[in-house]
Amino acid sequence: MADKEPIQLEALLQEIAQEQPDFRYDEAAIKAEVAHSTSLLKRWPVKLLTILGGLLAMGLLLGFLFSAGLYNSGIGLLLFGAGFLIGAEVLIRFEKTFSAEAVGVSLNIAGYVLLAIGVGQLTDSGTSVALLLGIAALLVLIFSESGIYVFLSVLVLNGSLLSLIFIHKVYNLSHVLVVVLVGVLTFISLYEAKLLALSRRFTLVFGPVRMGLIFSLIITLGLFVHQKFLSTNITHFWLSGLFLIGCLLLLLHRVLLESGVEDRKTLAIFYTCCAVVLLPTVLAPSVPGALLVVLSSFYIGHRTGLWVGLLALAYFLVLYYYDLNMTLLAKSGVLVLTGTLFLGGLDLLNRYLRSHEA
Repeated sequence: MADKEPIQLEALLQEIAQEQPDFRYDEAAIKAEVAHSTSLLKRWPVKLLTILGGLLAMGLLLGFLFSAGLYNSGIGLLLFGAGFLIGAEVLIRFEKTFSAEAVGVSLNIAGYVLLAIGVGQLTDSGTSVALLLGIAALLVLIFSESGIYVFLSVLVLNGSLLSLIFIHKVYNLSHVLVVVLVGVLTFISLYEAKLLALSRRFTLVFGPVRMGLIFSLIITLGLFVHQKFLSTNITHFWLSGLFLIGCLLLLLHRVLLESGVEDRKTLAIFYTCCAVVLLPTVLAPSVPGALLVVLSSFYIGHRTGLWVGLLALAYFLVLYYYDLNMTLLAKSGVLVLTGTLFLGGLDLLNRYLRSHEA
């Protein structure tokens, strides 16, 4: 398999060069990047163990710092937290090994923890903690060259915004956060090629940012379906539901057009079936949200996002089914009707594809 990859890469580059005479590329740099990415995928167990070892070492270091009385100094905690974040970035810029990445991830996480504890001691304000962590995460997102750091920064930034919403008990602002997450995820999925072509920076952060958005969206939608445990009061679910369904239909429209489906009658049947299936979930935005993750990941060919979306979809569908205020017979009818629509859509798509085969 490893021998075939360079051959396939060379063939692909030659094919692009034939179609685009002005196409210029650095073949050596591309091969080096592919080799590095492949090694990361093949050695993920070693990488995981290295990161866990680094976290254990960082736990021991934090234990030593706290035992030395650092927890009594809010300023000291802030300085160490900022130093850890900066040190993690400096380390990853000069050292690209697994060990350096593991230590860097540990420093990065410990930096956020120390910043949160330090600000909490100095101000005794949850708002200040959330704001400082959000600012720190935003700076990491802007300047970091590590994909893992960028991924963590997106999660921390989303967590900070959620914390501000919960602290001030303005729970319906969660819909604004969902709209932002869904809007950005849809945009970068639709215009992936153009964004990657803008600069090397976009190429570096595109994947981590997208995965961070996916996890942030799923976590936020998970709060919608677990309000009883969190003592929150989020209402007007249709706001997020309608926006999610709209983005889902927009993405579906792009997929159908790029698949060669241009017949208006066929498109009308597809959209009608989708509307019939999705409208009952307008008050359960977690379901169309998970579907959006699945479809957007399928559209750009991202397997990890696809599996995460499928797991989230299965979980949210089970919760949606049990939360329906219907009898078991009515719930069974809903499942049968939905399954029939999906099977009918699959049969319709197969017929269309067979009729347009060369």
